[in-house]
Amino acid sequence: MSRVVVIGGGVVGISCALTLQSQGHSVTVVEPGPVGEGASWASCGCIAVGEIVPLSQPGMLMKVPGWLLDSEAPLSLRPASALKLIPWFARFTANARRSKMRAITADLARLTFAATDDFKAQLADVGHPELLVERPVIKLFDDDNDLATMRAAFDLAREFGCTIDQVSGHEAHEMDPAIAPDFKYAALLRDWSFVTDPKLLVEILMQSFTQRGGEIVSNAAIDFTRDGQHIQSVHTGDGRTLSADEFVVAAGTHSRALAKKLNISLRMEGVIGYSTALHDSGIDLHHTVFYAKGGFGITPYEDALAVAGTAEFADLNAQPNWNRADVLVKRAHRVLPGLKIEKSERRMGRRPFTPDTRPIIGRSRRLTNVTFATGHGQLGLTLGATTARLVADVIAGRVPSIDIQAFSPDRF
Repeated sequence: MSRVVVIGGGVVGISCALTLQSQGHSVTVVEPGPVGEGASWASCGCIAVGEIVPLSQPGMLMKVPGWLLDSEAPLSLRPASALKLIPWFARFTANARRSKMRAITADLARLTFAATDDFKAQLADVGHPELLVERPVIKLFDDDNDLATMRAAFDLAREFGCTIDQVSGHEAHEMDPAIAPDFKYAALLRDWSFVTDPKLLVEILMQSFTQRGGEIVSNAAIDFTRDGQHIQSVHTGDGRTLSADEFVVAAGTHSRALAKKLNISLRMEGVIGYSTALHDSGIDLHHTVFYAKGGFGITPYEDALAVAGTAEFADLNAQPNWNRADVLVKRAHRVLPGLKIEKSERRMGRRPFTPDTRPIIGRSRRLTNVTFATGHGQLGLTLGATTARLVADVIAGRVPSIDIQAFSPDRF
């Protein structure tokens, strides 16, 4: 078996480490940040099996001026970052053609339809199946125009096998009385589920990894030593040199800079997502609820309600705009009347988005012993266990059970 260094200890990285470890490899994880406080921490914690229609939509480029002017829009672009992001957005909007949208949807469906089984197997392996709550996610709509914005995406998702049932807002209220009774429509996303606490999940995975003999290096990977197409070692910020037979780059938004050190160009941008954990909220909610118009979701975690959402394109060194988190909490009263917000904790995480919405999984032809596992956007938690299984196949020289050609790092 091989010595493997996994760069990144978020949900994708630690999932890869655990799976490789279970197959007999000696694994070290390099992670500079606090355990569990990456992108998944500031999310709705969903296993989003039906999130297969790409973010790129027809007419998207025409909306960019509006995003620049409205800092509270569900999707926004900081003016200081606009010029730098033009090449990424050009590629992003090029994927809005129907033929490309269908191809991307088909590729994402292959991954996400395996996600629940892979995730449940992972939880069983670490002895915590209770972390997954298998209930439909509810998406709410105020009126016909509101529902119309999602109709094409719903139809395409159904065509590829997703189960989405349209019901009245009153029926949604009957399912979960905490929801306001005056929404006109709701959609039940029956393939989805959610976790009780994404931070606790990553902590448990990390704990299982170390208890089984895995090593954690609490520092950042900054460079590599290579011999032609073969990587010999990775260097960390504290001066350590970690030699290995195989390397996995699963560092989220930092993967692009690491790939550049390897002369690999990854078309990926970090998108900030915000979340607020509301303790003692006074609300007894049983489902994850998304308010489409507001651009956010609410999940009943074990010890708090998490109000999470928005996508803000900004430089990696940009400071968080906490007003975006506060706006979501204000809008949450529309969904949950009587919501108490006095005890709150704001969070943010940077999600690595590719212009075609596909993650980056697999090897580059330019390197013999590096496997990429990054670029998951909003699907890191969903696809962590599935990605880990595919990465383990690649490193073992097996043909992956899912065709990963469309996710190659060389496609850029």
